[in-house]
Amino acid sequence: MDVYKLRPENAGSQHIDRETFEAQTLRDKPWYRQNGKGEDVQYAVCPACDNPIQIIGLYRLPPRVNNPFGRHTGQSVPDLAELDPEERDNCPYFKPRPREKSARRRSLTPVSQKILRTLIEQFDRVVYLLRKQTGIQFSRNLLRKMLETYRAEKGYLYIGATLLNVPWIFAYMSNSQSIVGQYLREDSDPDLILAIQDRAPNAMISDDRQICRKTKDFLSLAVCFIHHRESKDRDDGGLMESMKMVVSTDPDRWVHQKVIPFDHQEFQRLVQIHGEKARRQMDLVEMAKEVLGDLLS
Repeated sequence: MDVYKLRPENAGSQHIDRETFEAQTLRDKPWYRQNGKGEDVQYAVCPACDNPIQIIGLYRLPPRVNNPFGRHTGQSVPDLAELDPEERDNCPYFKPRPREKSARRRSLTPVSQKILRTLIEQFDRVVYLLRKQTGIQFSRNLLRKMLETYRAEKGYLYIGATLLNVPWIFAYMSNSQSIVGQYLREDSDPDLILAIQDRAPNAMISDDRQICRKTKDFLSLAVCFIHHRESKDRDDGGLMESMKMVVSTDPDRWVHQKVIPFDHQEFQRLVQIHGEKARRQMDLVEMAKEVLGDLLS
């Protein structure tokens, strides 16, 4: 992996870089230690699963390796992080692979609790990213339905859910939702607008960009997110995740499809904005708390 954090309780991630790592740790314990051979070893925490990792190549790169990288350890690191084998084995940095959408953690683990808390406390940022990437405005009523579906599906227990992909797994676990009556953003993908107008019978986009019926006849038009995919960059170990957005009139008639990349760094940038610059929508946060908050009690 190409990212780390210093403590399990920390949010976000940091790119692995020797100068930054030294400045943050001051080359002190618990991040700097010696192994049984008397060699200096550096440790940190995986930002996706909260397990301990070893930083490889910070001072001496292995052969045919261009950049330092993190690797999950096989044991706990005292005073830093406890090993959770289940979370480590599910971590995409440890073993990226296709995930069954129905696969769930066995219980509400500390990581899944953090996922829930992040979704609730950062729900306005989650909504902002989904609106931006899909072009759909997602009304409050629709967002509440998505939250309720996420809760019913126990999306926070999905084994592909990590501390880094909260916004996208929320959408992924919200199943198919009608977008009739929803508004499209001004920066919506032109292909989405054309697809709805050309391929969805009885659908039209009004002057104020609302998805409407042309006639009084019934209109079925829904959005869902499928095909969660993970892969690692062979050069630097970076994680790439994506899902597919599908707009359809029924399961057999796809109107539009688009691959949505997971921009982990953008989400972390938003989370770290504080004070007057934050421009929070706390009404959305309160709605998420109403629907999901009791799961943390």
